[in-house]
Amino acid sequence: MVKSSSLFRPLAARCGRRDFLRGLLLGGGALAGMGLLPGTARALALPGAAPYARTELFMGTFVRVQIAGCGQAQASEAAERALGLGRRLAALYDRHDGGSPVSVLNARGSLDGAPAELCSLLEQAAAIHARTPHFDISVLPLLQWRQAAGAGPDAKADKALRELVDARAIRVDGSRIRLLRQGMGITLDGIAKGAVVDAISAELLRCGCPDHLVDAGGDIVARGTADGGRPWTIAVEDPEKRGSYPAVLPLRDQAIATSGNYEQSGGHLCDPRSGAVSRLRSCSVVAGRCSLADALATGLSLLPAGHVAAGAAAHAAASLAVDGGGRSAFSANWPA
Repeated sequence: MVKSSSLFRPLAARCGRRDFLRGLLLGGGALAGMGLLPGTARALALPGAAPYARTELFMGTFVRVQIAGCGQAQASEAAERALGLGRRLAALYDRHDGGSPVSVLNARGSLDGAPAELCSLLEQAAAIHARTPHFDISVLPLLQWRQAAGAGPDAKADKALRELVDARAIRVDGSRIRLLRQGMGITLDGIAKGAVVDAISAELLRCGCPDHLVDAGGDIVARGTADGGRPWTIAVEDPEKRGSYPAVLPLRDQAIATSGNYEQSGGHLCDPRSGAVSRLRSCSVVAGRCSLADALATGLSLLPAGHVAAGAAAHAAASLAVDGGGRSAFSANWPA
C-alpha cells in the first residue's frame, strides 16, 4: 500500500497553503521542526546542528539540507547541485504532472524509454512488496476512488478496483515499463520522497560533504556527524502534537521516515488487499536507505502495532508504532 498524503499533490491545488509556505520560506521563519503538513506523521531534525543550512520548497514540503565540516563556499555549491538533482528526480516521479513519466505510464498503460531512475525505483518497490505485501504502488485506482469527493460505500466497485491492485502485474524490461491489467495505475507517493532524499544525500557525498542531514518533510537521512562531532538528533513527533515526542534518537549513517493516519477523517493509508484504512496513529522506521524507511513506514502502518516490529525486521530495519490509544511499541533494535 502507498500513501497519497500531500507528497506530490500539486501546490497550485492548495493555493492558500502554497502562499503560506512560500512566505515562511522567504521569511526564514522556523523552518526546521515545524509540522507543516497537517494529517501526516513526521520526524523532526532538532535545530542548531550544523553551520550551513539551505531550504527549498518542492514535493509539497520544505526540503532542508544541513552540512557540517565544510567551508561555506563548498557547502553552498554542494547544496545547489544536490537540491537541483532532487528537483529533477521529483519531477520524474510526480503522478500529478500530466507530462511526467509516471503520468504517461498511467494514461497509456506502458512507457518506452523510461528514465533509468524510474525503472530502478520500480524494481526497488517490487523487492519491498515481495516481503511486505501491504506496500503496493499499484493501489492508485482504489485510493483515488476512496478519496473521491462524495464517494460512498459500494462493495461491488470496491471489489472491482481491488482486482486492479497487484504489484506483480507491473513489468520492467530494460527501459520499457508495462501495466499488465487495463485500468491499472501506480503512485510512488510512499517511496519517491525517500528516494529523492537518498539521491540528495549521495550527491552531497560526491561533492565532498560527508557530514550532512537531508530532511524532506520528515523523511530524513543523517550522514556522519553534526557540528562539533555530535550526532544528528532526531525527534519523532507526537501524533496529536501536544508538544512531547514518543522518541528522540541519535542518527548516524541512517534514515528515518514516519507515516500515519491521525487527523485524517477518511484515512489516507489504504490496505491494497482489503481496502481498510490504517488504525495506527503513526509508524516510524529507521533503515539504511530513506526510500526503504519511507516504503516500510507506509506499508507497515496497515499492520497491528504488535506486528510492526517483525515486519521491519524482515528488512533489517527498526520501528516505532503508536497505536490508536497512544501507546508506543518499539522494536528491540530501535536506536537508543
